Amino acid sequence: MYLARSGGPNPWDTASSFAADATWNTGEPALWRSSVLLPTDVRRSLRVTTWGHADHYLWHADSLAWTEVVNAGSGDLVKQDASYTLRRGLAESSCYSFESVNYPGRYLRHADSRVRTAPGDGSALFRRDATFCVRPGVGGTGVTFESLNIPGSSLRPFDSAVYIASGAGSGGFDRPRTLSADSSWSVEAPWAP
Repeated sequence: MYLARSGGPNPWDTASSFAADATWNTGEPALWRSSVLLPTDVRRSLRVTTWGHADHYLWHADSLAWTEVVNAGSGDLVKQDASYTLRRGLAESSCYSFESVNYPGRYLRHADSRVRTAPGDGSALFRRDATFCVRPGVGGTGVTFESLNIPGSSLRPFDSAVYIASGAGSGGFDRPRTLSADSSWSVEAPWAP
């Protein structure tokens, strides 16, 4: 990387390639918060990678996020509930938000550690609660989704319910022992294309 001027005296000031060499693509969001780049404005399903539960997907029912076995024999409603449109983060464009496929305008967000779907209310708090930054998963398996406004807390299933957890608690959904393994997800083709 050099500070250059077109046609200057240095070898890196070459006038013939200066315009191309001095042009930067800013069309993609910075990866300063998410260290894994995912496509946006496409539908995806999130599969649990925890051993023994790898056939479970994140889905929503009665506005709460859960994990459930989803397969080719599952009903259309379950397949739609287990599919989300990946959006640029509502509060940070280098992160991501998950919009419900069958309830457009409703996003996955956390409130009191529990993950749920809710319609956007225009508040800064909602936008932050509904924004997750992506990191590589544990041991190279999948990815983790870290809360933008509660750094260190990631999406994590526990007893089929989905929470954000840091592993700082002594038990329940925030127990540290299995947090790293349970917080990895595989981003897959959507059940409702």
